[in-house]
Amino acid sequence: MIRGGSLKILFLLLSLLNFLDGIFTFLGIQFNHISESNPIMNHLWEISPFLFLLLKICLSLFLFYLAIYFYSKNTRTWIFLLFIPLALYSSVMVLHIVWMTNI
Repeated sequence: MIRGGSLKILFLLLSLLNFLDGIFTFLGIQFNHISESNPIMNHLWEISPFLFLLLKICLSLFLFYLAIYFYSKNTRTWIFLLFIPLALYSSVMVLHIVWMTNI
């Protein structure tokens, strides 16, 4: 049986991965090691790197909030839906690790 605690863990993990992605992307672009692949986030970066970072931090805080207060009777559906961004962010973290080890 899937419990609500699993859902909280997934939201927390997603929050952490989003935050780390923001920090690593910020540093990587600042030091010209990487470029932003997401066109929306790249446009935001061009407007202001600090606005980019602020949005990533706010999204992480929102996900953290959801981890604490979100409740759904459809836990299985939410777990399935959360695995999609978790898989994507995990892939992005692998890319960050690769470029950091190649510096």
